[in-house]
Amino acid sequence: MGAEICEDRMSPGQKSRSEYLERTAKLIAGEAAESHLKGHHDRVIRKTHESLELLLKSRLLQKGIEPAKTHDLLSLAKVLGAPLPVTEQELSFLTEARIPSFYGADDFIPDQHYQTVDSQKALNILRAFGLLP
Repeated sequence: MGAEICEDRMSPGQKSRSEYLERTAKLIAGEAAESHLKGHHDRVIRKTHESLELLLKSRLLQKGIEPAKTHDLLSLAKVLGAPLPVTEQELSFLTEARIPSFYGADDFIPDQHYQTVDSQKALNILRAFGLLP
């Protein structure tokens, strides 16, 4: 999902923030991959969401659009307007899993719920967005 960079639409602050967000998105994607290797599947879900959120917001800034203060990946992607390298359902899964993977619930313990398959699914999404090799 390459973004067309419209530097003439970006303020200097937006350019700097965009670069920072993209660097950080890649760093966090690496942390997700490390968590997968350690079997911390709940952390992979959280880190994948965080990484993609930062990447999408970076891409919005590159288009001169100030990103909304939201954690909804699908709504950010829709504002971006570019074709998605993954399904809308995959982005919705990550958005819906964001809070439970952080906090759990009385009947939901994150490190007991998420499995290798969830972790692999998340890493494949990061690969599709170019955040992992």
